[in-house]
Amino acid sequence: MAHLPVIDLNRDWRFLSADDIDPAYGVSALDESAWGVLPALADFPREAIGYDRPLNLQRRFDLEPIGEVCLRYVLEVANAPARTAISINGWRVATSSGDPLTVDVTDQVTLEDNLILLQVFSKRGALDGVRVFAVPCDSPSP
Repeated sequence: MAHLPVIDLNRDWRFLSADDIDPAYGVSALDESAWGVLPALADFPREAIGYDRPLNLQRRFDLEPIGEVCLRYVLEVANAPARTAISINGWRVATSSGDPLTVDVTDQVTLEDNLILLQVFSKRGALDGVRVFAVPCDSPSP
């Protein structure tokens, strides 16, 4: 079998602390140029998290076709502050409890132009170890 893809999502994020955002799609009334650039996810700006306002982080990614192989796609988040809401392409896929999480996102991803949105509500805790990877369909569920 061909090498299964792993997409590291720890770099090249954008952030916005605003109330005028669609939580499902990561779209705001402001164009994307209003979003700040965040080179490393681990360096998320804690000071931008308000008492009743989350920090919104978004990143786009593509999946490469791998041929005639049945694959499922899994999102893994090693560290995220408790209550961090995670959406992909407008679908809420998980809410962090503060522990590492692994979730099957096969039904939420497409080959091109995927958008992952993290809404961080807490200044406490690390945020890193985010990746999407493929597993054969006959592998046990995460």
